[in-house]
Amino acid sequence: MSGVEKDLEELSKLAVTLGASRAKPVPVGVIVVDERVQLKCRYPPCPFYGRNRMCPPFTPTAEEFRKYLAMYRHALIVQLDVPLTEDIKSRIRGDVKLEELFLDGDFSSVLRREGRQAWKLLNHVISGIERESFRRGYRFAVGFAAGSCPLCDECDVSAPCKHPLEARPSMEAMGIDVQRTLEKAGLGIEWGARDTVTLTGLVLID
Repeated sequence: MSGVEKDLEELSKLAVTLGASRAKPVPVGVIVVDERVQLKCRYPPCPFYGRNRMCPPFTPTAEEFRKYLAMYRHALIVQLDVPLTEDIKSRIRGDVKLEELFLDGDFSSVLRREGRQAWKLLNHVISGIERESFRRGYRFAVGFAAGSCPLCDECDVSAPCKHPLEARPSMEAMGIDVQRTLEKAGLGIEWGARDTVTLTGLVLID
């Protein structure tokens, strides 16, 4: 086992220790970047577009990110399974799937409010992996979480970030097609799940 393989294995274990459900090292080649992902940040309008420093248009464009990504070789996909609360489950009716419910602003607000601690935990795990990677000599390690940054009740985009060591943009904010990336990595999403939702983050390591 090479030095980087050993580090990736140990970083995967650290992710679980920090609270992740699972973590998997993958080659950067499995990461799919698609400009249409950022288009979906704008249409239908996301309530956090232009109102959160970790969201577009404050993040690099997909074209820019693709250039950065080409400079990396290794990545760690981190997932966190979050049980749905009874309030959220009560909103799921019949054959309605989660990807349809995410288009419902009221449902998304409830999910964000009740699951905020989970989003914060993912940020904590991602920043912890990034920090440990840097300590091991991977000075360009950088992490991405899920959804809009949950660390402040409201993001003041006109002021410096209050949590620079843990605030991270989501994979989608960078133009990453999370579903296709997970399929290529052998970590598919079960969109029809009724009891849990899976948050996915990523750390680029080099």
